[in-house]
Amino acid sequence: MLQIKNLSFGFKEKNHDYLIKNLSFKVNNGEIKLIFGKSGLGKSTLLNIITGIEIENLFWSGEIFLDQQKINIIPLEKRKIGLLMQERFLFPHFRVKDNLMFAMPNRFSKIERNTIIDDTLKKIKMKKFENYFPHELSGGQITRIAFLRTMLSFPRAILLDEPFSSLDSKTKTNFKKYFVEEIRTRKIPCLIVTHDDEDLDISNTKPIELKY
Repeated sequence: MLQIKNLSFGFKEKNHDYLIKNLSFKVNNGEIKLIFGKSGLGKSTLLNIITGIEIENLFWSGEIFLDQQKINIIPLEKRKIGLLMQERFLFPHFRVKDNLMFAMPNRFSKIERNTIIDDTLKKIKMKKFENYFPHELSGGQITRIAFLRTMLSFPRAILLDEPFSSLDSKTKTNFKKYFVEEIRTRKIPCLIVTHDDEDLDISNTKPIELKY
């Protein structure tokens, strides 16, 4: 379970005013929770704080727990949180399969990695793209591969920033089904920043609406 307690944050150059004050919520294992809010309210900043990414001029207070462990006092690399940002970064000199291979934990053998990647690409009907470079993919294809790479790191929790925004209607519907099944099967908490009301169909809990 991911739990946020009394989180407040803002930026020093803005007269030390808080963007968000005393935000508290929890996301259970296998649950998908959505965050709505206008641009500039700090939705992406919230994900960065939870992940442990340092942001210049940011000040914040509060507590972050993952599986009852207080993680805001430990470094980013030990939190094991998967983050998919709006900029879907893939290594440009790696083919699709190599991008996915890079993300996987060392506990898997090369044979196991190949099997898992092959099966995963088949599930989203992208096996034929395994030897493509990122510049040969469309925006929607890059989004799906970036998501897979995040999931194949086997995170303890996953945070997504507008994960479906670049997908066409048909692809979005199919990919959402795969996405929901993965989160529930792996029983990890998932937090999604979105502006699209259509994304309400993937969550059965009340969304978080950030306001000034």
